[in-house]
Amino acid sequence: ERRGPGGRGDRVGIDIAYTLLHRLGAFSIFVFAVLETPVLKLRDGLGAWGIPSFEVDAALGLAYAPLIGALVYLVILDFVDYWIHRAQHRWNWWWALHAIHHSQRRMTLWTDNRNHLLDDLIRDAILAIVALLIGVAPAQFVGIVVFTRIWQSLQHANCGIPFPAFISRTLVSPAFHRLHHAVSIGHEGPQRGVNFAVLFPVWDMVFRTADWSADRKLARHEPLEATGILDQEQGVDYGQGFFSQQWIGLRNMMRALFLRNPAG
Repeated sequence: ERRGPGGRGDRVGIDIAYTLLHRLGAFSIFVFAVLETPVLKLRDGLGAWGIPSFEVDAALGLAYAPLIGALVYLVILDFVDYWIHRAQHRWNWWWALHAIHHSQRRMTLWTDNRNHLLDDLIRDAILAIVALLIGVAPAQFVGIVVFTRIWQSLQHANCGIPFPAFISRTLVSPAFHRLHHAVSIGHEGPQRGVNFAVLFPVWDMVFRTADWSADRKLARHEPLEATGILDQEQGVDYGQGFFSQQWIGLRNMMRALFLRNPAG
């Protein structure tokens, strides 16, 4: 990674701390476990009122093919995650939390792990509720979380090697996701950014948010855009340590919710 195109910037120590704290997958699995009983009771209650549940593997005849079912669930949850990511950038109060993730100005394997705890909690709760409602088994959910975490860490790596097109068009590559973190690109424009996909870039292709310019630059051995948030270049601080980042995220969220001009 030291030889990659990411440049120099923040220390990665704080991001390693985030990883050890809650981003090895245990946080998402814990949220799933906490929500499992109430969501399943809700699903049963809806059934008693004549509202049928929709378990995808049963509907597709995959009840006895759990691995294939897990792959189907992976695609469905990634589609949901794409729209969660769009909302994180679209809604100012949510962006105030998600901006902590984008404040890292040096892309590394650890960058994916710098997240506001409330941002992660909201995202994980939505994914867990959807997973439980459509019939994802606990073992399948664990497998999905582990695979997603591993690939998300890889796509944040400071990698200067372009991926073959058949791979980068199938799974989000470091170059593709790096552009999502680029200054003046990753959160700006009419769609509040580009390259929102978490695993499968097909969602960006379908909804016209894909930008492959970073892949082309790597192929031509050209330098890539700097990463971070535009207002950081104007002196806005998102915190240097865990507690300061968590506090600043909450403060900015409250300002976005209750003040018309939440600058500062």
